[in-house]
Amino acid sequence: MKHTISTLALLFALMASSSVIAAPLDRTILIDAVQRAAVRNLPETVVSVEVHDIVLRGRVDVPEGATVSVRIRADGDEDWVGRVAANAMVNVNGVELHVIPLTADVAAYIEVPVMRLPVARGTRIRVEHVSAGKREAGSLPAGVLRDFSSLIGRTARRDLGLNQVIRQTDLDKAVDARRNRSVTLLLQRGSLKIAAPGVLRKDAMVGDLVQVLSVSTRTLVYGTLVSPDLVVLPTTASASSAASAASAATTTSAVSIPTPDLVAALAARPEQK
Repeated sequence: MKHTISTLALLFALMASSSVIAAPLDRTILIDAVQRAAVRNLPETVVSVEVHDIVLRGRVDVPEGATVSVRIRADGDEDWVGRVAANAMVNVNGVELHVIPLTADVAAYIEVPVMRLPVARGTRIRVEHVSAGKREAGSLPAGVLRDFSSLIGRTARRDLGLNQVIRQTDLDKAVDARRNRSVTLLLQRGSLKIAAPGVLRKDAMVGDLVQVLSVSTRTLVYGTLVSPDLVVLPTTASASSAASAASAATTTSAVSIPTPDLVAALAARPEQK
């Protein structure tokens, strides 16, 4: 009988002690906490985050069955990409018990244009050639294009394979208006405004001095590309400087600037709206 009582007492003692057994902090809780902190601190251009290789600089044991939460805090200059150093503030049953330093490897993914279809060198990139893909921000090569509109219409300088990211050097120079684009020539003198159709002779950027074939007069004129569809011809005051720039730009083509005869010709056949 005494032996039976002693055995039962031992069993009860073991059961009581099991209720306070402590175990290491669940790694999943730490990963989730670091991931939430990274998403909160990274810019909105990041579309997803992965957390790898968390290393705690200390041991945290928590009672089994306890309610555990973790907050992550890092220095203000932490960029949250790659190797991240932070502190884990461990809360057990509503009481903050531990502040443990940690390091974690954070991979941030952003959306970039990738080749949906392979294209050969010399191909002009069209909308159907590209799609959106996720890439780890820290592993992208220099010069990768992020803006879809910045590559549509440009020509591949080399073969581009399926799912390949596109770099600035993979394409020809970006331009605002391409050769043979239809533009409006605008000439303004005082209250007089004359608009006439023209055709751009070379690829150009906004702000460039450009050569345009006037459809009305069949002559070449020079003006400033102020938007992809509009070329402003120089006034009389600036005509001489435009002529000098035009002469430097070409030696083989006939060049016109807005003389009174050209103004009259443009006015006689303005662009029809």
